[in-house]
Amino acid sequence: MELATRSLGAVTVLAPEGELTVPTASDFLRRARLLLAGQPAPLVAIDLGAVRRVDSSGFAALVALARHVERRGGELCLVGLRGDARLLLEIMQLHLLFDVCDDLPAAVETLTAGQPAPAKGPLPLPRRLLGRVRVGPGGLERRAAS
Repeated sequence: MELATRSLGAVTVLAPEGELTVPTASDFLRRARLLLAGQPAPLVAIDLGAVRRVDSSGFAALVALARHVERRGGELCLVGLRGDARLLLEIMQLHLLFDVCDDLPAAVETLTAGQPAPAKGPLPLPRRLLGRVRVGPGGLERRAAS
């Protein structure tokens, strides 16, 4: 598995390529944590457009990375999920945990919109508990289970 990284403004884009499955999930998680090590409150978009397959171990690595980012005060968004991976995400009910966007501009908008303005009062902003799903004009495609 290859893992590319780039920045879009304040957002770090991690783009794995290949498969995010049992043999590669732990390596992906380790490398992603190392890439984010120097950022105090990372805003992370995981671009899964070049990932051919994601299994439950891959999603477990994504959940662990999301928890790691949240503990550091950041946010994480999934981008470019293919149909079968999106279906597995919904079956596992992880769509309640992750922000899911169709493309990188939507992810950047979602992640940067969640950033608090400079504090003016003593009350902290409430934390979001559930993920958001951002879909394009075509909406979500639903397929019947066979």
